[in-house]
Formats: sequence, C-alpha cells, structure tokens
Amino acid sequence: MNDLAPYIETGKQLIDDFINAHFIKKGYDKKFPHNKFSLADAMLYTLAMPGKRIRPIILLLAAESLGFSDKKKLLPFASSLELIHSYSLIHDDLPSMDNDNLRRGKPTNHIVFGEATAILAGDALLAEAFVMLSDKDYVGEFDPVKIIETIRELSCAAGAGGLVEGQFHDVNSFGESLEPEKIEYINEKKTASLIASACAAGAILSGKDERVVSEFRKFGCYIGLAFQAVDDVLGITGNKEILGKTAGIDKTNNKLTMAENIGLEKTRELIKEYNEKAMAHLEKTGAETGMFIELINYLTDRIN
Repeated sequence: MNDLAPYIETGKQLIDDFINAHFIKKGYDKKFPHNKFSLADAMLYTLAMPGKRIRPIILLLAAESLGFSDKKKLLPFASSLELIHSYSLIHDDLPSMDNDNLRRGKPTNHIVFGEATAILAGDALLAEAFVMLSDKDYVGEFDPVKIIETIRELSCAAGAGGLVEGQFHDVNSFGESLEPEKIEYINEKKTASLIASACAAGAILSGKDERVVSEFRKFGCYIGLAFQAVDDVLGITGNKEILGKTAGIDKTNNKLTMAENIGLEKTRELIKEYNEKAMAHLEKTGAETGMFIELINYLTDRIN
C-alpha cells in the first residue's frame, strides 16, 4: 500500500463518484412547480459536504489489509456507510437534538431546507444505504451469505443496539452528571459502533472467519472511542475549522463529554490507551498494519 494521504484522496474520489453515479441512476429529483428543491437536493447537500470519508475509507483499508485487491468492488459497501453517517449527521443537528447550525463548515441541512425536509432527507439516506447494499448490479459478484452478513453488521451498528441507542442516551442525558463509564458507553454506541462495523464489514467481504471479523470489530471500536474523545477535546479547545461544527455546542446543550468530565490531560491519556488497545486487537488479525498505524496517527494528530 502507498502512504495514507494519497490513499484517502483516491478513496474519497472513488466514493464520491460512485455516490453521484448512484443518484443519477436513481433520480429522486422530481419537483412540483411550487417546489424550490427536490428530495435528491436535500439528500445530496449533506452527502456532498467536504468530509474525511473516514468510515468508507476504513472499510476499504480493512479489506485490502487482508488481501482483497479490487477496491472498486467494495465501493457500494463503503459508500453505504457514508449514507448512514450523513443521515445521522442531519438528524443529530436538528433543533430537537443538538440544535446546531454548522456542519463541516457549512449551514446544516435543516437551516437550508427546513426541519421537515431535513428529517425526510435523513430518513431517505438511511433507507437508500440498504438499497445500495442489495442492488445486484453492484454486489452481484459477492457470495450472498457475505452480503447478508454485511447488511446485518451495518444495520445492527446503525440501529437500536448501536448508533440510535447512543443518540437516545445522549439527548436524554443533557444536564445530567454522568460517570465516565456511562459517557464511554454513549460514545461506543453513538460513534464507535459504525466505525467498528466498517472494520468488520471489510473483514467479512474479504472472506475472513468470525475470529478475524471479531478482532477487527474490537479494533474499530477503540478507534471510534479515540475519535470521539479527540472531538471532545476539540469541542473544548474551540477549533471550529478542524471540528467542522460549532465549537462549544456541547456546553451550550449542557452536555457533559468525556473531556469535560475528566479534563483535557486525562482525556489525552485515554486516547493513547484506546489507540494501544486498538493496535493489540489489530495485531491478532494477521492484517497489514502500516496504513492503520498512519490512520490512528492521522486521527489523533488533530489535537496536536
């Protein structure tokens, strides 16, 4: 594999091209005469925002680190993760949730299209991810059992046992003083679950057994916990340009993050601990580790 930066740029371009081609194929752009925009406009607004595409890139990396060499065959699975992630961002920013007006440096979806359309755009993106995952034109060359396993992996991570559960506990804990263990549980569900599923899906699609899939899932979980802890630090230090959303929004919402709870110094120590645990699981997979070490450094260096 090449260095991480060109790998990410190439992967982002492939993913963006695939998503754009998919929406051209599907349409969703019908407008009545009184409409100023279509459903596709609202869906693509958040999808097209400049982002790191970390979750799709992680899926590609996981599969390729285990010997799967045809990146283009993985694009439907990787791209579906970006649809799920984008849906979660739209809903996370809503007035009834985090009530944020900035995402990736641009006005949030509900600011541009209105709250009702933003909700519908998020709903549509979540459903469309599974349209993409089950389209025989995209995934027909894979073993159907592996496709079902991948769909289950991603749906579990996105649903009531993963992202949605984390979001539920998060919004229902505003104003509460939570122990670090409970904050970690929220972070594991809300943020880490989808990253863990990206790792596991890459292992599934590369044909590895459950032991390897499980180790990759645990690896991804710790990466996700570290990723959220880094965001929490940025939320305090106020680097809006790196964070991509309103700095200090958690304090505005009276939400106690890990960094707010244990302090910046201990949070930095915790990030290091998460990364060390992640590497311990990665080493048990038999995968090439070089690019993942670079990825961990890339994500962590945002606070340096």
